Amino acid sequence: MKKVNKEIIVQAIIEKYEKDFDQVNFRTGLLQGYEKPGKIILKGKESEGYTPDVIMEGPDRIELFEVEMGEKYHPEKWRLFSLFSNKQKGKFNIVTPEDQLPQIREFLDMNKIDAKILYFS
Repeated sequence: MKKVNKEIIVQAIIEKYEKDFDQVNFRTGLLQGYEKPGKIILKGKESEGYTPDVIMEGPDRIELFEVEMGEKYHPEKWRLFSLFSNKQKGKFNIVTPEDQLPQIREFLDMNKIDAKILYFS
């Protein structure tokens, strides 16, 4: 059985969304053959910033994906991605193993972060 890692999950995200949407472009630093997404920064804090695992852009949509495999969550990063997505009228998605769902939901609620949770088993 193949061990699940971020690269496998990112490949699955891209394959699924390419089937579901026309004219979308993906940027990721985790797979060969894709342009790496730029760092997202908060105005006034140019020295700080984070790069999402995947950015999907289309004519009328933008979605950020962050693959979260562990139990150490990053409120500053997730809040920034959520703010950026909302400002772009897009979505911020956290992709995680199913067994992480309760912890992530609680963490998002506690930190008032707007994100859609996509999970796999």
